[in-house]
Amino acid sequence: MKGQFFINEIDYKFSLRDRKSDRPTPVYFVTRITNIPVRVSLRVKVYPEQWNPKRQEAYLSCRLSELDYRNNLIVNERINKIKVYFSEFKCYLCEHPDEIEEKAIRLLKQYINKVTMKEKTEKPATFVLKQLNEANQIADSSKKQHLMNLNKFKRFLDRHQIQDSWDSMNLETFNRYQEQLVNEDVTPTTISNIVKGTLFSLLKKASKRTDIPFKWEQSNLESFEIVQDKSNKELARNKKIALTEEQVQQLYSFQPTGDEKRINRFTEIRDLFVLQCLLGQRISDMYKFFSGDYEWDEENETVSIIQQKTGSRAIIPLTSLSKDLISKYAGVPILYYKSSNVSQLNKDLKVLAKDAGLDDPITYEENSVKKTKPLYELIHTHTARHSFVTIMCRKGIPKDAIIIATGHEDTKMIDEVYAHLTIKDKSQKVRKAFGANKISDVNPKDSQTSAGKVQDIGTMLQELFREKDLLDLKKLLDNKVDISSLEKTVEVKKYLENISRAEKYRAALQKFYQENPTGLKQRLMEILRMTTLLDSDWNLLRIVVTTLQELGLNCIYADGTHKYPGKAAREAYLLVITNKNGVIIQ
Repeated sequence: MKGQFFINEIDYKFSLRDRKSDRPTPVYFVTRITNIPVRVSLRVKVYPEQWNPKRQEAYLSCRLSELDYRNNLIVNERINKIKVYFSEFKCYLCEHPDEIEEKAIRLLKQYINKVTMKEKTEKPATFVLKQLNEANQIADSSKKQHLMNLNKFKRFLDRHQIQDSWDSMNLETFNRYQEQLVNEDVTPTTISNIVKGTLFSLLKKASKRTDIPFKWEQSNLESFEIVQDKSNKELARNKKIALTEEQVQQLYSFQPTGDEKRINRFTEIRDLFVLQCLLGQRISDMYKFFSGDYEWDEENETVSIIQQKTGSRAIIPLTSLSKDLISKYAGVPILYYKSSNVSQLNKDLKVLAKDAGLDDPITYEENSVKKTKPLYELIHTHTARHSFVTIMCRKGIPKDAIIIATGHEDTKMIDEVYAHLTIKDKSQKVRKAFGANKISDVNPKDSQTSAGKVQDIGTMLQELFREKDLLDLKKLLDNKVDISSLEKTVEVKKYLENISRAEKYRAALQKFYQENPTGLKQRLMEILRMTTLLDSDWNLLRIVVTTLQELGLNCIYADGTHKYPGKAAREAYLLVITNKNGVIIQ
């Protein structure tokens, strides 16, 4: 809005089309917006002789006939509603001044016409929400999920004889709906997805429409609270099952039985579920591998696709089995393993898993109630994606490599949802991580002798400074990869912060120094350079310098100031490293 605009100066009146007529004449709402006259029909009529121009309403008197009294009462009710809607219109302009010049008149007509629109047809609220969902600019798979949630809510309203109207979109209705979902053992996360992710999201869109009599701000739905799940998180996570490699192989080895149609049906479901476990993709993207909608990298034996849900690129490594299955179904009509009928597909998967003997008992906790079910009852198409990531984690594949295959933008989803490691898996990781250095095995007298077991300088520099990992990170950085958020970067920085290991390697370092002082100096200087790439504040550099000092080396700047000047990072490379006797290694 360029000029000034005073909302309270907007006046209006109601007038008749023909004040001299002896027949009923239409009543109009008349005002002026931004110096432009506006006239909107109220779609009601009145006899001019029964109109009170001073009070701006129709006469209501006992002297009128019963019919005239009723007709005039309709006129006055309409006028009173228009006054309310005009007040709402002015409040809206106060909150949205940028719309005054271009949209004010159109908005006014929409507000005024709410009366007649509502009387013409009062469509069910869920019907309108479905229309809003269809017009939403989101992925088709998301629209389909929202539609399923709307239909489920519609069935709840019908079952409990709650009117499907905007007045029913209130806190009481949604609290009752949540109670039903809890009784159906729906998890708090799923409840949040249904109520807040679908219903509330669409209601907020409806609230912005002037032709819909619903206002989010007046509904009190903002105070709605999702029921808290006090279940043990470790046990609750068990419900999101992931198959092991052995279980995937067991399923693939199973031969369906029955008539020809049943065998064909379950063979296709078996093959494509196993393929999904090998590829780690959503079911909505599986058709791409059979229609040729992917790019094949023969040199690296990978395929890449653009995922339907997010538009992200996923680059997936292929095994010999995955290549065979893709080849088997390439160009062949997929009859059963389709995202268009996931509900039936999940039922068939449970039957297949049961027949294949995947009946391990799974104990999980839901809504603070501990439950145990056979594995096949918990399996569904998304289990394949869970399984792929979990198997990769068990194999020790870095998470930043896994997300390239799954198409995630970061590792958060893998950390929080997909890392379905069992207690046994975690025990094995701890044993592997701690190895022989368990607390009970540590003997201070062995500190020096254990260092003597270091066979080469590479092993020592890896154990002291993670030299190999630093070199790997530098390669990634050279290829324009942002290494700051990588798990390996965080791990290496944390490792280097511990300077206590220096003491036991002091003798080994002096030994290697005597053998090749120049070579040692060059490698140490490269390690110092690479630490500056991991930490722009140079704190990590200072820590590594401290470690070198603990190893018996003197580290000073070329000018001998022993300071860390806040200049260009390259000046950190001017460090002079000497051995404990003061002999310069440069």
